[in-house]
Amino acid sequence: MSLSVESKYIRLLSHRLRNFKQKKDYVWNFSCPICGDSKKNLLKARGYVYSKGNNLFYRCHNCGSSLSLGNFIKQFDSEIYKAFLLERYKSGESGFSNFKKPKFENIKAPKFGKVKRQNFEHAEWLSDLPDNHFCKVYATKRNIPNKYFSKLLFTPDYKSFIQTLVPSNDMKLIPDARLVIPFYNQNEELFAVSGRSLETNDKVLRYVTIKVNDIENKLVYGLDRVDFDDVVYIVEGPLDSLFLDNCIASGDANLSMIAKDLTNVDKEDKVLIFDNEPRNAEVCKLMHNAIRGGHHLVIWPKSIKEKDINEMILAGYSQREIKSIISKNTFCCIRAFNQLVFWKKI
Repeated sequence: MSLSVESKYIRLLSHRLRNFKQKKDYVWNFSCPICGDSKKNLLKARGYVYSKGNNLFYRCHNCGSSLSLGNFIKQFDSEIYKAFLLERYKSGESGFSNFKKPKFENIKAPKFGKVKRQNFEHAEWLSDLPDNHFCKVYATKRNIPNKYFSKLLFTPDYKSFIQTLVPSNDMKLIPDARLVIPFYNQNEELFAVSGRSLETNDKVLRYVTIKVNDIENKLVYGLDRVDFDDVVYIVEGPLDSLFLDNCIASGDANLSMIAKDLTNVDKEDKVLIFDNEPRNAEVCKLMHNAIRGGHHLVIWPKSIKEKDINEMILAGYSQREIKSIISKNTFCCIRAFNQLVFWKKI
Protein backbone atom coordinates (compact mmCIF):
# COMPACT_ATOMS: atom_id res chain seq x y z
CA MET A 1 0.00 0.00 0.00
CA SER A 2 1.40 3.43 -0.91
CA LEU A 3 2.34 6.01 1.69
CA SER A 4 -0.31 8.41 0.39
CA VAL A 5 -3.06 5.80 0.89
CA GLU A 6 -1.82 4.84 4.37
CA SER A 7 -1.61 8.55 5.25
CA LYS A 8 -5.33 8.80 4.56
CA TYR A 9 -6.07 6.37 7.39
CA ILE A 10 -3.98 8.16 10.01
CA ARG A 11 -5.78 11.38 9.08
CA LEU A 12 -9.13 9.61 9.52
CA LEU A 13 -8.16 8.94 13.13
CA SER A 14 -6.56 12.33 13.81
CA HIS A 15 -9.60 13.88 15.56
CA ARG A 16 -9.51 11.03 18.12
CA LEU A 17 -5.79 11.33 18.92
CA ARG A 18 -4.91 13.81 21.66
CA ASN A 19 -2.37 16.50 20.74
CA PHE A 20 -2.30 15.29 17.15
CA LYS A 21 -0.01 17.22 14.78
CA GLN A 22 2.04 16.53 11.69
CA LYS A 23 5.75 17.13 12.34
CA LYS A 24 6.98 16.71 8.76
CA ASP A 25 6.30 14.60 5.66
CA TYR A 26 5.07 11.17 6.82
CA VAL A 27 5.75 11.86 10.51
CA TRP A 28 2.83 12.49 12.88
CA ASN A 29 3.00 13.02 16.64
CA PHE A 30 0.28 12.60 19.31
CA SER A 31 -0.39 11.31 22.80
CA CYS A 32 -0.22 7.52 22.86
CA PRO A 33 -3.76 6.04 23.00
CA ILE A 34 -2.37 2.69 24.18
CA CYS A 35 -0.69 3.78 27.43
CA GLY A 36 -2.38 7.18 27.75
CA ASP A 37 1.07 8.84 27.73
CA SER A 38 0.97 10.86 30.96
CA LYS A 39 -1.77 11.30 33.56
CA LYS A 40 0.09 14.19 35.18
CA ASN A 41 0.73 16.14 31.98
CA LEU A 42 -1.94 15.82 29.30
CA LEU A 43 0.25 17.75 26.87
CA LYS A 44 2.77 14.91 26.73
CA ALA A 45 2.87 13.45 23.21
CA ARG A 46 5.25 10.53 22.77
CA GLY A 47 3.46 8.51 20.11
CA TYR A 48 4.70 8.71 16.52
CA VAL A 49 3.58 7.41 13.15
CA TYR A 50 6.47 7.46 10.70
CA SER A 51 7.46 6.05 7.34
CA LYS A 52 9.81 3.12 6.87
CA GLY A 53 10.21 2.08 3.26
CA ASN A 54 6.78 2.26 1.64
CA ASN A 55 4.78 1.72 4.82
CA LEU A 56 3.80 3.56 7.98
CA PHE A 57 4.53 2.33 11.48
CA TYR A 58 3.64 3.40 15.01
CA ARG A 59 5.98 3.71 17.98
CA CYS A 60 5.47 5.09 21.50
CA HIS A 61 8.56 6.41 23.28
CA ASN A 62 6.81 6.04 26.65
CA CYS A 63 5.40 2.49 26.73
CA GLY A 64 7.56 1.11 23.92
CA SER A 65 4.65 -0.05 21.74
CA SER A 66 5.82 -0.73 18.19
CA LEU A 67 3.20 -1.68 15.57
CA SER A 68 2.47 -1.57 11.88
CA LEU A 69 -0.13 1.05 10.99
CA GLY A 70 -2.70 -1.71 10.37
CA ASN A 71 -2.24 -3.20 13.83
CA PHE A 72 -2.32 0.28 15.35
CA ILE A 73 -5.69 1.00 13.68
CA LYS A 74 -6.96 -2.42 14.80
CA GLN A 75 -6.33 -1.41 18.44
CA PHE A 76 -9.29 0.95 18.64
CA ASP A 77 -11.45 1.15 15.46
CA SER A 78 -12.64 -2.08 13.85
CA GLU A 79 -14.63 -0.34 11.08
CA ILE A 80 -11.69 1.73 9.84
CA TYR A 81 -9.52 -1.37 10.14
CA LYS A 82 -11.92 -3.30 7.87
CA ALA A 83 -11.72 -0.52 5.28
CA PHE A 84 -7.94 -0.57 5.61
CA LEU A 85 -7.84 -4.33 4.95
CA LEU A 86 -10.18 -3.97 1.99
CA GLU A 87 -7.88 -1.39 0.41
CA ARG A 88 -4.93 -3.69 0.99
CA TYR A 89 -6.84 -6.52 -0.67
CA LYS A 90 -7.62 -4.38 -3.71
CA SER A 91 -3.97 -3.43 -4.05
CA GLY A 92 -2.94 -7.09 -3.95
CA GLU A 93 -1.01 -6.76 -0.70
CA SER A 94 -3.23 -9.02 1.38
CA GLY A 95 -2.68 -12.68 2.05
CA PHE A 96 -6.10 -13.20 0.46
CA SER A 97 -5.12 -11.68 -2.87
CA ASN A 98 -5.84 -13.76 -6.02
CA PHE A 99 -2.45 -12.83 -7.46
CA LYS A 100 -0.17 -15.76 -8.19
CA LYS A 101 2.57 -15.87 -5.61
CA PRO A 102 6.12 -16.20 -6.92
CA LYS A 103 7.97 -19.44 -6.20
CA PHE A 104 11.22 -19.37 -4.33
CA GLU A 105 13.37 -22.42 -4.82
CA ASN A 106 16.54 -23.69 -3.18
CA ILE A 107 15.94 -21.62 -0.06
CA LYS A 108 16.77 -23.44 3.15
CA ALA A 109 14.29 -23.34 5.98
CA PRO A 110 15.46 -21.06 8.81
CA LYS A 111 16.70 -22.60 12.03
CA PHE A 112 15.29 -21.12 15.19
CA GLY A 113 17.30 -21.10 18.40
CA LYS A 114 17.55 -18.62 21.24
CA VAL A 115 16.14 -15.14 20.79
CA LYS A 116 18.88 -13.03 19.21
CA ARG A 117 20.00 -9.60 20.33
CA GLN A 118 18.35 -6.57 18.79
CA ASN A 119 19.39 -5.61 15.28
CA PHE A 120 19.45 -2.04 14.03
CA GLU A 121 19.17 -0.46 10.62
CA HIS A 122 22.31 1.35 9.42
CA ALA A 123 24.42 -0.27 12.14
CA GLU A 124 26.26 -3.51 12.95
CA TRP A 125 27.58 -4.98 16.18
CA LEU A 126 31.36 -4.78 16.48
CA SER A 127 31.54 -8.51 17.10
CA ASP A 128 30.09 -9.09 13.61
CA LEU A 129 32.65 -6.91 11.84
CA PRO A 130 35.84 -8.31 10.29
CA ASP A 131 38.97 -7.81 12.41
CA ASN A 132 40.44 -5.34 9.91
CA HIS A 133 37.38 -3.06 9.93
CA PHE A 134 38.51 0.44 10.92
CA CYS A 135 35.95 0.75 13.75
CA LYS A 136 36.94 -2.59 15.22
CA VAL A 137 40.61 -1.59 14.87
CA TYR A 138 39.79 1.65 16.74
CA ALA A 139 38.13 -0.28 19.59
CA THR A 140 41.03 -2.74 19.72
CA LYS A 141 43.59 0.08 19.88
CA ARG A 142 41.70 1.52 22.85
CA ASN A 143 42.02 -1.93 24.49
CA ILE A 144 38.27 -2.27 24.94
CA PRO A 145 37.70 -5.85 26.19
CA ASN A 146 36.52 -8.19 23.42
CA LYS A 147 33.57 -9.31 25.55
CA TYR A 148 32.01 -5.87 25.02
CA PHE A 149 32.24 -5.95 21.23
CA SER A 150 28.79 -7.54 21.24
CA LYS A 151 27.46 -4.50 23.13
CA LEU A 152 28.87 -1.79 20.86
CA LEU A 153 27.78 -0.86 17.34
CA PHE A 154 29.27 0.71 14.25
CA THR A 155 27.30 2.94 11.90
CA PRO A 156 28.63 4.41 8.67
CA ASP A 157 25.84 7.04 8.76
CA TYR A 158 24.84 8.29 12.22
CA LYS A 159 22.19 10.61 10.79
CA SER A 160 20.30 7.78 9.04
CA PHE A 161 20.76 5.52 12.08
CA ILE A 162 19.12 8.10 14.36
CA GLN A 163 16.35 8.99 11.88
CA THR A 164 15.33 5.33 11.72
CA LEU A 165 15.57 4.84 15.48
CA VAL A 166 13.97 8.15 16.51
CA PRO A 167 11.91 9.53 13.61
CA SER A 168 10.82 12.52 15.72
CA ASN A 169 14.39 13.68 16.36
CA ASP A 170 15.00 17.28 15.29
CA MET A 171 18.75 17.48 15.88
CA LYS A 172 20.87 18.59 12.94
CA LEU A 173 23.12 15.59 12.42
CA ILE A 174 25.68 14.80 9.76
CA PRO A 175 25.98 11.39 8.06
CA ASP A 176 29.34 10.50 9.60
CA ALA A 177 30.74 7.16 10.77
CA ARG A 178 30.56 6.59 14.54
CA LEU A 179 31.05 4.04 17.25
CA VAL A 180 27.59 3.67 18.81
CA ILE A 181 27.16 3.03 22.54
CA PRO A 182 23.61 1.81 23.34
CA PHE A 183 22.16 2.62 26.79
CA TYR A 184 19.92 -0.10 28.28
CA ASN A 185 18.01 -0.12 31.57
CA GLN A 186 17.83 -2.99 34.08
CA ASN A 187 15.18 -4.68 31.91
CA GLU A 188 17.53 -4.48 28.90
CA GLU A 189 15.28 -1.93 27.20
CA LEU A 190 17.02 0.62 25.00
CA PHE A 191 16.50 4.22 26.17
CA ALA A 192 19.39 6.16 24.59
CA VAL A 193 22.34 5.90 22.24
CA SER A 194 25.61 7.79 22.12
CA GLY A 195 27.67 8.11 18.95
CA ARG A 196 31.44 8.56 19.28
CA SER A 197 33.01 10.21 16.23
CA LEU A 198 35.69 8.14 14.49
CA GLU A 199 37.11 11.21 12.74
CA THR A 200 39.32 13.92 14.23
CA ASN A 201 37.70 17.20 13.26
CA ASP A 202 37.18 20.43 15.22
CA LYS A 203 33.84 20.94 13.49
CA VAL A 204 32.45 17.55 14.56
CA LEU A 205 31.13 16.86 18.05
CA ARG A 206 33.06 13.98 19.59
CA TYR A 207 29.96 12.53 21.27
CA VAL A 208 26.34 12.96 20.21
CA THR A 209 23.85 11.37 22.61
CA ILE A 210 20.16 10.95 21.75
CA LYS A 211 17.30 9.78 23.96
CA VAL A 212 15.21 7.03 22.39
CA ASN A 213 12.47 7.38 25.02
CA ASP A 214 11.23 10.57 26.65
CA ILE A 215 12.67 9.73 30.06
CA GLU A 216 13.13 12.43 32.69
CA ASN A 217 15.97 10.90 34.72
CA LYS A 218 19.61 11.60 33.96
CA LEU A 219 21.09 9.16 31.46
CA VAL A 220 23.15 6.35 32.99
CA TYR A 221 25.19 3.86 31.00
CA GLY A 222 25.64 0.27 32.22
CA LEU A 223 22.40 -0.26 34.16
CA ASP A 224 21.91 -3.59 32.35
CA ARG A 225 25.21 -4.89 33.80
CA VAL A 226 25.23 -3.55 37.37
CA ASP A 227 24.62 -5.54 40.56
CA PHE A 228 23.02 -3.19 43.08
CA ASP A 229 23.81 -5.57 45.96
CA ASP A 230 27.53 -4.95 45.46
CA VAL A 231 29.71 -1.83 45.50
CA VAL A 232 28.77 0.35 42.51
CA TYR A 233 31.48 2.43 40.83
CA ILE A 234 30.43 5.60 38.97
CA VAL A 235 32.69 7.10 36.30
CA GLU A 236 32.29 9.84 33.72
CA GLY A 237 32.87 8.06 30.40
CA PRO A 238 30.85 5.06 29.16
CA LEU A 239 33.96 3.48 27.61
CA ASP A 240 35.88 3.93 30.89
CA SER A 241 33.16 1.93 32.65
CA LEU A 242 34.03 -1.13 30.56
CA PHE A 243 37.35 -1.54 32.38
CA LEU A 244 35.85 -1.85 35.90
CA ASP A 245 33.52 -4.50 37.28
CA ASN A 246 30.11 -3.28 38.42
CA CYS A 247 30.66 0.16 36.97
CA ILE A 248 28.21 2.67 35.44
CA ALA A 249 28.81 5.99 33.69
CA SER A 250 27.11 9.37 33.68
CA GLY A 251 28.47 10.76 30.43
CA ASP A 252 29.60 13.92 32.24
CA ALA A 253 31.19 15.03 35.51
CA ASN A 254 27.97 15.28 37.51
CA LEU A 255 28.47 11.98 39.32
CA SER A 256 26.66 13.07 42.49
CA MET A 257 23.36 13.26 40.62
CA ILE A 258 23.74 9.64 39.54
CA ALA A 259 24.65 8.59 43.08
CA LYS A 260 21.63 10.42 44.43
CA ASP A 261 19.31 8.57 42.02
CA LEU A 262 20.65 5.17 43.18
CA THR A 263 18.33 5.05 46.18
CA ASN A 264 18.55 1.25 46.34
CA VAL A 265 22.30 1.38 47.10
CA ASP A 266 23.76 2.45 50.46
CA LYS A 267 25.87 5.60 50.33
CA GLU A 268 29.03 3.81 51.45
CA ASP A 269 28.58 1.32 48.59
CA LYS A 270 28.69 4.04 45.92
CA VAL A 271 32.17 5.16 44.83
CA LEU A 272 32.47 8.25 42.63
CA ILE A 273 35.46 8.25 40.24
CA PHE A 274 36.02 11.64 38.63
CA ASP A 275 38.49 12.14 35.80
CA ASN A 276 42.01 13.07 36.92
CA GLU A 277 41.78 16.82 36.12
CA PRO A 278 43.12 18.85 39.08
CA ARG A 279 43.31 22.00 36.91
CA ASN A 280 39.64 21.79 35.91
CA ALA A 281 37.79 24.22 38.22
CA GLU A 282 34.38 22.71 37.45
CA VAL A 283 35.52 19.17 38.29
CA CYS A 284 37.11 20.40 41.55
CA LYS A 285 33.87 22.14 42.49
CA LEU A 286 31.80 19.01 41.78
CA MET A 287 34.22 16.90 43.84
CA HIS A 288 34.01 19.38 46.73
CA ASN A 289 30.20 19.26 46.64
CA ALA A 290 30.28 15.46 46.50
CA ILE A 291 32.36 15.36 49.69
CA ARG A 292 29.98 17.80 51.37
CA GLY A 293 27.16 15.46 50.37
CA GLY A 294 28.83 12.62 52.26
CA HIS A 295 29.84 10.62 49.19
CA HIS A 296 32.85 8.34 48.89
CA LEU A 297 35.10 9.32 46.00
CA VAL A 298 38.47 8.53 44.49
CA ILE A 299 41.17 11.19 44.66
CA TRP A 300 43.96 10.08 42.37
CA PRO A 301 47.54 9.97 43.74
CA LYS A 302 50.15 12.26 42.17
CA SER A 303 51.78 9.20 40.56
CA ILE A 304 48.83 8.99 38.14
CA LYS A 305 49.34 11.33 35.19
CA GLU A 306 46.62 9.96 32.92
CA LYS A 307 43.26 11.76 32.63
CA ASP A 308 40.94 8.76 32.83
CA ILE A 309 40.80 4.98 33.22
CA ASN A 310 41.09 4.22 29.51
CA GLU A 311 44.27 6.32 29.32
CA MET A 312 45.64 4.37 32.30
CA ILE A 313 44.94 1.11 30.46
CA LEU A 314 46.71 2.43 27.36
CA ALA A 315 49.65 3.51 29.54
CA GLY A 316 50.12 -0.10 30.67
CA TYR A 317 48.14 -0.36 33.92
CA SER A 318 46.19 -3.60 34.28
CA GLN A 319 42.56 -3.64 35.39
CA ARG A 320 43.66 -5.28 38.64
CA GLU A 321 46.22 -2.52 39.30
CA ILE A 322 43.63 0.19 38.63
CA LYS A 323 41.16 -1.50 41.00
CA SER A 324 43.86 -1.59 43.68
CA ILE A 325 44.67 2.12 43.18
CA ILE A 326 40.96 2.96 43.45
CA SER A 327 40.60 0.91 46.63
CA LYS A 328 43.59 2.61 48.30
CA ASN A 329 42.54 6.11 47.29
CA THR A 330 38.84 6.19 48.12
CA PHE A 331 38.01 8.79 50.77
CA CYS A 332 35.10 10.58 52.40
CA CYS A 333 34.48 13.40 54.90
CA ILE A 334 37.51 15.18 56.43
CA ARG A 335 40.09 12.86 54.84
CA ALA A 336 38.56 13.51 51.44
CA PHE A 337 38.74 17.29 51.94
CA ASN A 338 42.41 17.04 52.96
CA GLN A 339 43.29 14.85 49.98
CA LEU A 340 41.40 17.16 47.62
CA VAL A 341 43.53 20.13 48.73
CA PHE A 342 46.77 18.26 47.94
CA TRP A 343 45.35 16.88 44.66
CA LYS A 344 44.49 20.36 43.35
CA LYS A 345 48.13 21.39 43.86
CA ILE A 346 49.48 18.58 41.66
